Amino acid sequence: MATFTSSGPTIESLTAELAQERQSRLAVEVQVQTLRRHIVSTQRTVSRLTDSIIRLTQNLRVAVLVANQHGMVALLNQEFCDLFELTEMTPLGMLDQPVQPVLEALIAHSARPDFTRQRLETIRLADQRVLGEDLELADGTVLELDFIPLSGQDELVESGYLLSFRDVTQARRAEQYLHSLSRIPGQNPNLVLRLHADGRLLYSNPAADDLRREYLQPDHEPELANQLYQAALTALDAGTFTQLEVGFGTRCFQLAVVPFIDDQYVNLYFTDVTPLKEAEQRLVEQQEFYETVLNQLPADVAVFDADHRYRFANPAAIRNAELRQWIIGHDDFEYAAYRNRSDRQARTRRARFEQAVRQGTVLAWEEAMTTPNGPRLALRHMQAVFNPAGDLRMVIGYGIDITDRHAAEERLRQREAELQENQAFVLAVVDTTPSIIWATDGRGKVLFSNRAFDDLIKLSDHREAVAPNSAVARESREFITSDEYVLKTGQELVQETTYTLRDGTTMWLQTVKRPLHRADGSINVLGVSTDITEMRNARQTLEKSTKQYRDLMEYSQALICTHDLQGTILSVNPAAAQLVGVVPEMLVGRSLHQVLAPSLLGRLDQYLHQAHEQQQLTGLLTLSGPDGRPHHLIYDNYRVEEPGEQPYVIAYGQEITERLLAEQELVRAKEEAESTVLAKENFLANMSHEIRTPINGILGMAGLLAKTSLTETQQEHLRILRSSGRHLLTVINDVLDVAKMEAGKLEMEQVPFDVCQLVKESVQSLAYRAEEKGIDFRVAPLELSHSTVVGDPSRLNQILLNLLSNAIKFTSHGTVELGGRRLHETETELALEFCVRDTGIGISPDKQETIFEHFAQAYADTSRRFGGTGLGLTISRRLVEQMGGRMWVESAEHQGSTFYFALTFPKGVATGPASPPPPLPDYKCLLGKRVLLVEDHPVNQQLAVLILESWQVEVHVASDGLEALRQLDARLYDVVLMDIQMPGMSGLDVARQLRLHADPHRANTPIIALTANVMRSDNESYRAAGLDYLSKPFEEEDLFRKLEANLRPVAVAELEVQPPPKPAAKEDPAAAIETSDAPLLPEPMPDALFDLERLRATAHGSTIFMQKIIGSFRTHTPLMMVQLREAATGHDWLAVGTLIHKLRPSLQLLGIVGVEEALRILEPLSRPAETAALPPNDELRPLALALADTLTAAVEQLGNVRVE
Repeated sequence: MATFTSSGPTIESLTAELAQERQSRLAVEVQVQTLRRHIVSTQRTVSRLTDSIIRLTQNLRVAVLVANQHGMVALLNQEFCDLFELTEMTPLGMLDQPVQPVLEALIAHSARPDFTRQRLETIRLADQRVLGEDLELADGTVLELDFIPLSGQDELVESGYLLSFRDVTQARRAEQYLHSLSRIPGQNPNLVLRLHADGRLLYSNPAADDLRREYLQPDHEPELANQLYQAALTALDAGTFTQLEVGFGTRCFQLAVVPFIDDQYVNLYFTDVTPLKEAEQRLVEQQEFYETVLNQLPADVAVFDADHRYRFANPAAIRNAELRQWIIGHDDFEYAAYRNRSDRQARTRRARFEQAVRQGTVLAWEEAMTTPNGPRLALRHMQAVFNPAGDLRMVIGYGIDITDRHAAEERLRQREAELQENQAFVLAVVDTTPSIIWATDGRGKVLFSNRAFDDLIKLSDHREAVAPNSAVARESREFITSDEYVLKTGQELVQETTYTLRDGTTMWLQTVKRPLHRADGSINVLGVSTDITEMRNARQTLEKSTKQYRDLMEYSQALICTHDLQGTILSVNPAAAQLVGVVPEMLVGRSLHQVLAPSLLGRLDQYLHQAHEQQQLTGLLTLSGPDGRPHHLIYDNYRVEEPGEQPYVIAYGQEITERLLAEQELVRAKEEAESTVLAKENFLANMSHEIRTPINGILGMAGLLAKTSLTETQQEHLRILRSSGRHLLTVINDVLDVAKMEAGKLEMEQVPFDVCQLVKESVQSLAYRAEEKGIDFRVAPLELSHSTVVGDPSRLNQILLNLLSNAIKFTSHGTVELGGRRLHETETELALEFCVRDTGIGISPDKQETIFEHFAQAYADTSRRFGGTGLGLTISRRLVEQMGGRMWVESAEHQGSTFYFALTFPKGVATGPASPPPPLPDYKCLLGKRVLLVEDHPVNQQLAVLILESWQVEVHVASDGLEALRQLDARLYDVVLMDIQMPGMSGLDVARQLRLHADPHRANTPIIALTANVMRSDNESYRAAGLDYLSKPFEEEDLFRKLEANLRPVAVAELEVQPPPKPAAKEDPAAAIETSDAPLLPEPMPDALFDLERLRATAHGSTIFMQKIIGSFRTHTPLMMVQLREAATGHDWLAVGTLIHKLRPSLQLLGIVGVEEALRILEPLSRPAETAALPPNDELRPLALALADTLTAAVEQLGNVRVE
């Protein structure tokens, strides 16, 4: 075991030292803990202070930015962000972010970015305080900038800097404003003084230097100084602003004294009012001048304020000075009351006042006045005057007495009218003469010309540029040369010249030119030319005619000779000599008594006796020729009487033997043709009846069958059946139309209709056919200002449908187009051209005329390929020609065709809007009605019964006329359906027999003819017999409409329980028919001025149509009667004739009675060429006025007509 020995510290000492160290460490640890607690407390305090500073800066109205030495944002408030539009981050979000972007935003908003960037960099590098430096932004805002460097000692942040900005814009502007105000006194052009209460002059602006030097020095007159001093004291004593006028030198000033009590001085403001005073003086003088002028004017002048009160009136307006003084401030109503007069004139002037204010222009009117000197006429004016703001300042009224001027103007108008009438008379005479009259200025310019001159110029090129060597150029030069000769010599010039027309014809003119001296001293040339072309040619013509006469006598086959009044032959041509078998030389000098047969001598003596008394002799003569055959002659002889010569007779005859034989043959042929046409017409009528009768059954039964339940196949079969039946009906109608045309019995209606509406409606039924074939179907609208014409609308529609149907039929692809245009238009007529264009198969040139012939088509296989009878174009052309037009075609084979037709229509009066479509049939009105069906054809009988029974009508059937009369005698019927063509008694016979029945109820039974006869004459005979009619085949709805229209007003069930009325004694059967209950006839009016039969026939039973025609007549006629009376009173016969021409179709349609003679005389006045033979004005005027009275009465009577 080792032993340690040491001379150092002992364990005890070390232990004690360790314990001491431990205590020291514990003490240090305590200090450390204390320091830690102090640090935490200090950090909390710093954080709290920092938050407080941030909150404080956020609420400041000063923009604050603090950046540390590292270029990071240490503090940023919201005001800074708002001022420089830092919207991307919040102020707290910007902490510890680079400060440069913030500075860039600041620089971008400054007015001078480059300068601002440089200035901030300079301040930051200088690291010195900068306070109150201005920074202007781009929007004009002025900021006050403070820059404070931060050293890091006792600061919240390490070393850095603080930037703050205050908005001082308003403060700077206020400073500028105050600065500008401080310069006002010095710059004021008016005089400004400041005067103390003790009289000392405290201030004067530069403008007051002259005043101060001249008037306010101690050595000058003290009057102005004293006046200013007294004004100052007065203002200081009163303590209020005062004003007064002062003058010095030649100037006058408005002085404003403003006291300052506390400081005991006043400011004196001088305003130079010298020009104003001078202007006021001039205004007073001017006012006195104008008042003097207005007071001396012979015209009355008055001025009114906006409330109608007088502000001024001159003596011409109100002569009484006292009254003129009183009226100022009063209006016209007060003036009327003051003078105890009517206020009528005051009301008129008040209305004129308001009108002048509304219009803003001068208002003029004439006012009649009653004066002690009699009635006078004044021309009044009112003019409103407005201030620049548009408010009414005053109204000026003025007027002059124009009674004398009006009378002078009237005399002047009368003289001018007389002068114009004389001028018109002279012009009419000059224009009527065939002489060519003109006047020139001598240099070729025409100053005056008559109608003959104008007509001649239109036929030539003398006013156009022509070749220099042409005849026209030569004539123009000669024309000017002759004018110059007349002007130079002053003498009359007579010459014969040529005049070449445009067509190369040369005229010869005899021209007289003479100088024409004008009132203004100028000289023109007056020329008068006469066409002497015929006179120059007369000599040549005479020479030619002599030879021609000899040739005529020699070679003419007519019989020509001359003889004296005793019958001695003077000359004879070879043809006449040959008739009697001798040469001409043997007849000359012989008497007719020697030449004619003895049997003709008696007639010859009578002929020679007539030659002494008559100028012209005509007759027939039969002579025997050398061969003994009779020769029939017609002669036309003329007695010639020439001065100094014996009268003689020119005998001219022609042999008409062959013509007489031909005429006899024509008569025989005509009778045969008429017999053939009649037979053909009867055949077609019978065939039409025989075909229409079964077609009626076919189509009627097909219609009933269509109402039943059918399969699709049956429906298709039914469609083909109905289509075939309608096609057959169309063929029959076409054949009948051709027959009527050939017989000249196709009649045209003359009713007003809208041609534009007709064209639009006519194509609607064909559009679907074009669509089925895939054809482009176009209709160009017909645009007319006056579209109402008079004509036959159904025939025009038939023409259009025929042409369009053909176009669609012969076009497999492409286009079909309908167009129309106006050719020309007058006041009474409208000419139109229609065209139908297609892109179909076309027509070769050699076939373009044959297609319009009966049953003709362009090609042999046309009917097989396309169908048709070949009558459509024939009918269309015949209809167009019968309507006074023409039809033609333009076509190219395989390219298409265009058919044209042109028609001229009389203009008609518009009939108003189209009538609404009829309502749907209401079959309840027929419920329980009793109908007698008279029909011999079983199928048609069955068809009608089925239709009527489906409407719950009680039907009785009669198969012939006798049975019908028996049933009609046995019971009453609401309606009788009557077949016309029956064995035995016809339907017309039954109707006539029934109308003679003793029982009026039976005699007046409504009868509807069911007929297959479609001739217009047949329909008129039905109406004459008191029957309505319905053509077979008919549609169910048509039958219903007829029954509905013809029902008795009282049902037969009620009539049967009433006692029959006693028949009138010896009543005329025709009268019974006239007064029957037939609903188509309105009740007759006593002494009616009209007869509506033609209108009824035109309307075909349409009461709506009749009402429209009557309504249109009553609407338009009264105005036309006013025009007629005015035209007749003014002797304007052209206007009278035009009005009558327009009225005539309406008068004929309405059957206006008692006007035929007036129409015959007055209507030709519309054609001036026909007025030469008319009665004088004193006979025409009463005739026109009487016609106007008659038509006015007719209009009144028509207002009471009830059309049923």
